[in-house]
Amino acid sequence: ANEMKVYVLELLENYHKRAREIALLRYELAHPVRVTEDELIEAMSYAHQDGVGRPEGHISNKTLYIALNYREQAGRLNTENVGEISAKRLEREQARLEYYISLLEPRQEQVLRRLYLERMPREKAADEFGLSVRRLQEIRVQAIESLAEMYCFTDALY
Repeated sequence: ANEMKVYVLELLENYHKRAREIALLRYELAHPVRVTEDELIEAMSYAHQDGVGRPEGHISNKTLYIALNYREQAGRLNTENVGEISAKRLEREQARLEYYISLLEPRQEQVLRRLYLERMPREKAADEFGLSVRRLQEIRVQAIESLAEMYCFTDALY
């Protein structure tokens, strides 16, 4: 149970970092590096030797172009797949945390949202709720324990 509390606390503390990583991955997936026409022409002409038709060894220029194109496409697709998988994993983790927080008691949910999702200082959050900082900390600890129980319960299903 203590390990799960540490995990939940880590999820809460890294909420904004994960959100930033999701945004970065989504941007990179939406705006992949493109090969310019000049780069493509340069790659195609790379197969020629001094402007002469067929290079020695009688390997067709088309063969080299296909090989270069295949390698480039395979690399691009692998990069996109890794990025897509990473983005989906982070988004799923983020959505799970947000959903579990929404299942907490209202006061616990509000405290965690202010402290972690909105990054409000503890003193200011305590003032907002009309609580002492110590009482706010107690509610925070109870909320983290409740989240840890939820994660333990659902993780045991798998």
